[in-house]
Amino acid sequence: FFGRSAGGTQRCNRTAAMFRWLVAVATVVVRSASCDAVNDGTGVVLDMDADNFASTLQEHPFVAVSFTASWCGHCKRLEPEWAKAAEILATHKNDPPIVLAQVDCTADKNAGLTKDLDITAFPTIIVFRDAATDGEVYDGPRVADGIVDALRTLAAPIVELMKNVHEVRAFVRQDPVVMLAAFESGAAGLRVYETAARRADIRFGLVTDASLLPELDLPGEEDIVLMYRSFDERIVRFDMDFTVENLNRFVDAKSLPLVAELDKTPENRNILRRVFEFRAPKVIAFTNFKNATERDGIKSAMRDVAALDETKYRFVLGDSAENEAAMKYFGVSPDLLPAIVLHETEADKKYILHRAEPKGIASWLAKYDVGSLDPSFKSEEPPNSNNGAVKVIVASTFEALVTGSKADVLIEFYAPWCGHCKKFAPVMEKVGHKFASNDAVVIAKMDATANDVLDKRFMVKAYPTLYFYQAKTDKVILYDGDRSEMHLIGFVMKHSGKTVSHKEDL
Repeated sequence: FFGRSAGGTQRCNRTAAMFRWLVAVATVVVRSASCDAVNDGTGVVLDMDADNFASTLQEHPFVAVSFTASWCGHCKRLEPEWAKAAEILATHKNDPPIVLAQVDCTADKNAGLTKDLDITAFPTIIVFRDAATDGEVYDGPRVADGIVDALRTLAAPIVELMKNVHEVRAFVRQDPVVMLAAFESGAAGLRVYETAARRADIRFGLVTDASLLPELDLPGEEDIVLMYRSFDERIVRFDMDFTVENLNRFVDAKSLPLVAELDKTPENRNILRRVFEFRAPKVIAFTNFKNATERDGIKSAMRDVAALDETKYRFVLGDSAENEAAMKYFGVSPDLLPAIVLHETEADKKYILHRAEPKGIASWLAKYDVGSLDPSFKSEEPPNSNNGAVKVIVASTFEALVTGSKADVLIEFYAPWCGHCKKFAPVMEKVGHKFASNDAVVIAKMDATANDVLDKRFMVKAYPTLYFYQAKTDKVILYDGDRSEMHLIGFVMKHSGKTVSHKEDL
C-alpha cells in the first residue's frame, strides 16, 4: 500500500485544476475498456483523452501520463522509449501496477484538458495516483530502462515499517518531527496514511502494534496516528475524521513550531526551510536576546496569536545580533528594536512595526487582516539635484518618474559593487546625453541594492538589468541586447519612435 517520491520528480500541486476537470467529466465511472490500447508490438500505452481521462484515473491506481504534441521532435523521440518501458513494466510484478498512457494535446477535443492541467511544454509527464487530484511532474530519464527504474522507485514504499521498539525509538529521535501510526482497520486506513505521506515533507512511520508506540501506553484496539515533535507539545494525536484532506491539514498545522527560532543550528535548518516554504505570510520578530524580558514577551505574544490559527501565519523569532543581514534585507532599523516584519512571500510585500511591544502585536496583525496597513519598502532619499544626463530613481520616486511619467524611460538597475555596472556606467552617460534635449525620453538608473523594486514587471535577477518603459502602452520591455551605445540608442528609438538629439553623432 505504500509508495515513495523519487528524487527525480518535482511535486506539482494541480489540485484545483484537476478537481474542476474531474467534476466536469467524471459523471460515470467506466471500466478501462473505454481506453483504446495502442499495441505496436513494442509495448502497451493507453491512449487517454478528454472523454476517458477521469475514468482511466479511477480505474488505475498508478498512471504515468505523457502529454505530447504531434509536431514535437522531443515527443517523437520519447514515443518508442515510452512504449518499450510499458512493455518492460508489464513483465514486472508491481504493486500497484504501473500503467503508462499518453495524451495528444494538439487534438481539439483535448484543448480544455491541456489548459486545465497547465501543460505548456512538451512532452510533460505527470504521475497520477489513486485518482488523486494532484499529480507529480516527472523529470527523470527519458530512455526506457531509466523510465522503468524511476517509476518503480516512485511506486516503492514511502512509509517506513518498524517491527521492534529499538527501531521505533530511533525513528522518533532522528528528526525534529515525524508521523507514527498503528492501524487495526487494515488497508483502508493505510491507503489514506500513504497518500498523505506522499504530499508531506516529513517522515511517516508505521508500527505493527500500538504497544510499540514510544512514550505512551495505548491499547491496540483502534487506528492511532501520532506526531512526535522536538518542540512545543511532544506528542500530538490526530483526532479528526480520517481522510487525506484532514491528515494534510493536521500535518500543515502541527509539524512546525508555533514560533520558530531564526538561527544557524543544523538541527533547526530543516524547520526553517519548511517555515519559509510555507504558503502563509511570515511574521518575523527581531529582538535582543540578551534582554530576556523583551525576548520572552515578544515570543509569548506571538505564540498566543499563532495558537488561534496555526496556518494563518508562520511566526519566527530572531536575535538581532545574529541576523543583521536579514534585518538589512527587510529594511529593519537596528536603532528601532524590537521590530516585527510581516512578509507576503508571493507578492513580496513587507510590513514593518518598529519599537514593537508584546501587547500591540495582535492588534497590528488585525489591521493587516482588514487591509488597513500600508506596505513598507526600502528606499534611499531622493537626490537634492537630479539634472544629470542619467536621472537617479529611488523606490519612493519610481512611480512618479517611471511608471507615472508621460515620457518613455530606459532604466538601468545596478549594484554599486558590480564590476559590469561600473564598466557600463560611461555608456549610459553617453546614451543619456544623446537624448538630453528630448523630453519624451528619459534615461535613468536605480541602485537595486538600496531600493526595493515594487513593480514586479521589472524583474531584477542580475546586474546590470535594463528595461524600457513605454508610457503610451504601459508596456515593460526587457533589454537583452549588446551593451553598446549604438545598440542602446537603436533600441530606444525603435520602441519610443523618438530620435536622439544629434542624429549625425550616431
